Amino acid sequence: MSNNFINYELLKKFDKQLFLKNEPCCWYNFHQFLTPEGFQQLYQDYPALHLFEKHEGITRRDGQKPHDRYYLAYNISPYEGTGRGKAGEAAVQHQDLPQSWQLFVKELTTSRKYHSFIRSLFKVSDFTIRFDWHVATTNCDVSPHLDSYRKVGSHLFYFNTNQDWNSDWGGGTLLLAGKPEEVKNPDFSDFTSETQTQIIDNRSFMFRNTPTAWHGVKPLTCPEGKYRRLFNIIFEFPHLKSQSSQFYSTSPFYLPQKLVKKTFSLLKR
Repeated sequence: MSNNFINYELLKKFDKQLFLKNEPCCWYNFHQFLTPEGFQQLYQDYPALHLFEKHEGITRRDGQKPHDRYYLAYNISPYEGTGRGKAGEAAVQHQDLPQSWQLFVKELTTSRKYHSFIRSLFKVSDFTIRFDWHVATTNCDVSPHLDSYRKVGSHLFYFNTNQDWNSDWGGGTLLLAGKPEEVKNPDFSDFTSETQTQIIDNRSFMFRNTPTAWHGVKPLTCPEGKYRRLFNIIFEFPHLKSQSSQFYSTSPFYLPQKLVKKTFSLLKR
């Protein structure tokens, strides 16, 4: 088994302007970011569903709809100790992952080439990383939302193939634009445009978190017993990172406006 899962030839040849000039935020839908062998091994060894916890009806700020799904965190759940029902109980330790996933996580946390690639696209000098896995089935959706201010951006790896998923069932992450400014808990119908990402056969989606990076997933129409599977890499600002559960409390946590404006002005450069 190879210790390298990332397709470093793609990193070397990738035109960063394809990411930086995309609208409504900086984003790109990669094909074969992982080597074919690496994707296949991780696909086969994807964590078993019994390790996940089911998130259903968990409150979100501004009255936004819950994100119902199966959820598994790496090492420690950000929901732990928040008082959000049973959320926060599912976390897998590194040594309990299949060997392929242990090697992949190690590569993601130590690869200088990958970290340099991320810094160049997200326009940051430093970041912290955390990981989680999401599984969704019939009628699951992700309501339109913006990510937390502490997030620099995300890299989502989809683990579905044309053998287990039909694109007619949906599942692509939608990039949304054209929402009335005053609407804080929008529905998909509140946006005037949407761009759907592809998720089948070694696809991944990377985006930078900005005030215009609205995204979501419409309700899945797959048959019972079919699952949309992804692995999520979350990049966060080190100076905003906290081990405290205050970031995940049921009461909204608002950053000082000066810090918010400074953070997003840096992201726009």
